Amino acid sequence: MKVFLLGATGKTGEEILKNLLKEGHQVKILVRDPSKLNPDDFAGNADGKLEVAKGGIFDLESLKSQMKGSDLVISSLGTGTSNKYTEVYSEGGRNILNAMRELGIDRLTTITSGLIDMSDPSTDNFFLNRIIRPNYNKVYYDQTRWETILDDTKDIKWTCVRPSYLSDGKATGKYRVQLNHCPQGGRKISRKDLADFIVNQMNSEEYVFQKPVLAY
Repeated sequence: MKVFLLGATGKTGEEILKNLLKEGHQVKILVRDPSKLNPDDFAGNADGKLEVAKGGIFDLESLKSQMKGSDLVISSLGTGTSNKYTEVYSEGGRNILNAMRELGIDRLTTITSGLIDMSDPSTDNFFLNRIIRPNYNKVYYDQTRWETILDDTKDIKWTCVRPSYLSDGKATGKYRVQLNHCPQGGRKISRKDLADFIVNQMNSEEYVFQKPVLAY
């Protein structure tokens, strides 16, 4: 399968890329700075299967040109630890959807956060409400805008994954998935297991038009 991956230089994107290559998929990644990729991370898996393109998501014409020929799109775009005002999710997401429409690509997996749903009782506590959410409020705001755009999108089969706290732990293959709200008692998920879930969804429609939350 030909996969167009955005955000491959981030920690989560790197794990997704490793999994895709390990599974033998053809992967094209769009990155602003190719020098941030570490070839040693993909040794033995990337030979002939990885194409790197330089560019960004805010240039629609360039995005369409680079995305052409892909079977599906995975976006692991994020802002790292920054809480500056961003439109990476919302306006970047609009460009992704518009490019997909023009190219006839109808499958998208994207990532937001389990903390943006204020109705989730699992995340209603002092630490998250008074420390984490205020420190990332601008990011969560844009993620919410992105989810609103997705809610109105019916012509592209999207899955919006909402991970709980992301760790750099090992891959376990054992995690829980629940729609919209965090599994009871769940607190975190490793990036490796998040990547495992995302790659496994490529040939599944179980969570199309859904927002699964992942946690141990």
